[in-house]
Amino acid sequence: MESLDSPQLFTGDTTSQAAGREEFIKKSKLPPEVTAFLAEMDRKLDQIITTMGKDTVRADFSLPVEVREISAAGVKFRSAHKFTPGDPLEMIIFLSQTPLRLAGSKGRILDQDPDTGLYRFEFVDLRGTDMEAIVQFVFKEQREQIRNSKM
Repeated sequence: MESLDSPQLFTGDTTSQAAGREEFIKKSKLPPEVTAFLAEMDRKLDQIITTMGKDTVRADFSLPVEVREISAAGVKFRSAHKFTPGDPLEMIIFLSQTPLRLAGSKGRILDQDPDTGLYRFEFVDLRGTDMEAIVQFVFKEQREQIRNSKM
């Protein structure tokens, strides 16, 4: 990415949601067998599209990073690539593999922690849907950590 003024390449998480499928099943006036068949076909098509989508995202955004911390403000990550503060970057984050959940944003490198080597990346152009997906992911991870700590 040349600058933060460049258009964002990632246009959003295009995978369909299971909630829409459930709504279809509940409201359908088709025979139950046909409804079940169509819902299963929709689920399988989602899996195929997800597999193809992963390959496309990896080809378009080929610089791998290891995200260590995430929030609605940005991420801390590790990368073999060297960045300098102020570098513009567009980042796509795989929030889950199945179902595929992605979030993306343009942003800038703030700095690199000298102790951990982690880069701090600030989201600059985070769409509402991506922010919501990240917040839901963070809450889910926090709930999981709380559950595990109580055991």
